[in-house]
Amino acid sequence: MGDVDLHRPAVIVSCDSHVGPKLVEHLRPYCPQKYLEAFDEDAARQRSHATVAAHNLNDRMVDQMRRMGPLLDHPNLVREGHWDATARLADMDADGVAAELMWHFSQNGENLPWVGIGLGNVYSHQLELGAVAYEIYNRWLADFCAADPERLLGLVYIPSWDIDASVKTLRWARDRGLRCVNFPAPGRPSVKEYNHWDWDPFWSACTELGFALSTHSSGGPHFDFFGGPGGMQIVAYEGGSFMSRRAAWILTFGQVFERHPELKLVITEQVEGWYVPTMQELDSFYLSFMMDSDLKRLPSEYIRQNVFLGASFISPWQAQDAVEHGYVDNVLWGRDYPHVEGVFQATRAPGEEPMTKLALRHVFSRIPAADALKVLGANALRVFGLDRSRLQSVADRIGALSPAEFARAPASLPDNDGNGFMGQAGPRPLEPERVARGERRRALLNP
Repeated sequence: MGDVDLHRPAVIVSCDSHVGPKLVEHLRPYCPQKYLEAFDEDAARQRSHATVAAHNLNDRMVDQMRRMGPLLDHPNLVREGHWDATARLADMDADGVAAELMWHFSQNGENLPWVGIGLGNVYSHQLELGAVAYEIYNRWLADFCAADPERLLGLVYIPSWDIDASVKTLRWARDRGLRCVNFPAPGRPSVKEYNHWDWDPFWSACTELGFALSTHSSGGPHFDFFGGPGGMQIVAYEGGSFMSRRAAWILTFGQVFERHPELKLVITEQVEGWYVPTMQELDSFYLSFMMDSDLKRLPSEYIRQNVFLGASFISPWQAQDAVEHGYVDNVLWGRDYPHVEGVFQATRAPGEEPMTKLALRHVFSRIPAADALKVLGANALRVFGLDRSRLQSVADRIGALSPAEFARAPASLPDNDGNGFMGQAGPRPLEPERVARGERRRALLNP
């Protein structure tokens, strides 16, 4: 990166944030006339379901929700930035964020029509309506991002069960200024596995049009665990662990990265500590069982070239581990706006340092400035093909943190039990401060 200018604002890009357009007020105007009646029926069903669910919780869940009252009433949940581009840009300016990727599902209770939370699940019986839901959302998203397409990086949603339609969606999206794609984790109903040859036109379109694949943790396609002990934790683990990362080894062993060396895969909001062990495990398997493979290099070489770690509210451990083990070129920071567990906190009083800037100083004061700049934005500029000069002018205007500023560790941290100062759950031994915060959260929910 050359010499680091310690006093110029850094270009900071978040690889993880969310939007939540209101189902009726914002999305209904984009619904094709043919599906308006079905849309209205589903909107009524969703309202009814939310009311019934609120009155049919078991006693333990009611008790937990009462103890979580401050979270349920969190001011993050009513920010206009969920659905208003001007408000979103103002919150980005305050945090010093030049640009950010946006998925659906911003915790404000607004779902997509028919398919619910928009992170990738469309079941086999609803493919037609699922495709319409994605079309509605993509059209709204394109208009939302048009307020500043260099800063508002909406992830277009593809009907992955129809590869030809997915390619057409990419071309439509690029014509409207979108340049990122939501790439569902493998194992979805009615979706061909990603090593199938039929996907090759899609990979070619991604590299031609400059789309990087972005996978967010999600509950996965199976919810049968909910009925038993630990069900929620099991589903959450599968969504934030190996189940969401399977594309890394499918695209590697399936020779997709071999045929499409410019293809990029970003896997976001996962438990920490997976990147190096994954490379070691794939190399070990390859050397033991796959010497007749058509791969021309070790799997770890493809991972380093093509696979990137989206580190939402990164912990000090993850940042230091990336430097120590040489994968700092593959880590992208994220703030998870406007989720209550993210580093953006609307609870901060006027005049207080934004929680995001405090969290950045807490983490990035521990690694060299040149490495910090990579994680904070330079890697994202490269992976997503962003305009460095344009975003540098934004960083200058909004007064983003400079390397000299984020190198200054905070004297103390607020008593915040969100993940903003813990990162994702990491390998043992955990940092004492993370253990203490996790124990406080557990005590709150399970007295």
